[in-house]
Order: sequence, then C-alpha cells, then structure tokens
Amino acid sequence: MNKQVIFSYLQFFRCIPADILYMTYKDKALVRSDLLRVMDEIPFKNVSIGAFNYSMLFVKSFRNVFYYRTGKSGILRIFSRWLLPQLDSLEIHGDIGEGFRIYHNYGVIHPYKAGRNFTVHHGVTIGKGRPSVEDDSIVDPIFGDNVEVMSGAIVFGGIKVGSNVTIGAGSLVNKDVPDNCVVVGNPMRIIRK
Repeated sequence: MNKQVIFSYLQFFRCIPADILYMTYKDKALVRSDLLRVMDEIPFKNVSIGAFNYSMLFVKSFRNVFYYRTGKSGILRIFSRWLLPQLDSLEIHGDIGEGFRIYHNYGVIHPYKAGRNFTVHHGVTIGKGRPSVEDDSIVDPIFGDNVEVMSGAIVFGGIKVGSNVTIGAGSLVNKDVPDNCVVVGNPMRIIRK
C-alpha cells in the first residue's frame, strides 16, 4: 500500500468536516465530477470517500475547487478550511461548470462563465475585470465546453472562447476564439481548426 494512502488514513480526522460537507452538499454531483477529473493522479480507482479524503489532503488545487464549489455552506466549510487550508496563491471566481480541473497551485481564474471540463494549468490569468459603472457589459471571458488553458496563458476582456479549444502556453488572448481550434502566441493566432 502507498505510504501516502496510509498517511491519509491516519489523517482522516482532518477531513471529517469536509466529509460531512461533501456528503450533505446539495450539488454533490458537481463535486463528484470535479473529483473524477483528478482520479488519474491519485492511487484510487473509483470515486469514494477515500478518494475524496486523499484529494483533500494531497491535491491542494482540488481543495480550492471544493471550497469554491461549497462557497456558501456555512460553519462546516469554515471549520474544514481551518483544518485543511486553501491555497492563497489560487483565486477562483465566476460561474464554472462541472468537471473543473486545475493542474497546479498558482493562478487567477475569474471567467464570467466557463462550460464543462474546464482545465487550467500553472500560472494562468483569466479575467479579473470589473464591470463598467456606466453599463452592465461583460468584461470577463466566457468559455465553452472542453477548454484547456495551458501554463502562463493570459485570457482577458469580454470575449468568447468556443468549445473544444486549447489555448497554448504563454498565449495572450483578448479576441474571440471559434470552436474546435488551438490558439498560440502573443499576439494570439489560431494555428489549427
């Protein structure tokens, strides 16, 4: 048996508030879909409370996603964050669909809206815009389904990024991106549709 798995069983008490929150959360299926996206990096084969505990203890980016999902859950969330603190180096806001995955512990993720299976890698900056005082225009990006944003990319402005899009490492994206393509560079250009 893996040493980290044994350690996670010994550390179970730290997960008790998070376990109760997960089991009683009104949108448990949403958290479950996020957990499914990290199954390839943990030593569990099925989504279970053991896989959840292991992810909360050792996959810190998942911990932040869980706290993002359970944002208004009261005292259990506060107590859980005290025992298993979230990362301050990772900001998450906006409306993000199921299957959200973050591969690293650093980034600013502020889309207006993101679809299913949204994947973000190390050091990504998305949005962080503020609504205009004069009107209600959208100043943060809107993403379709199955979008992957690679390391160091910056995506900003009131733009729309289509579904099935990969944004390459170090890209600067400030214009609309159509469905089914790969975007690279600064300034951005579409290299494959």
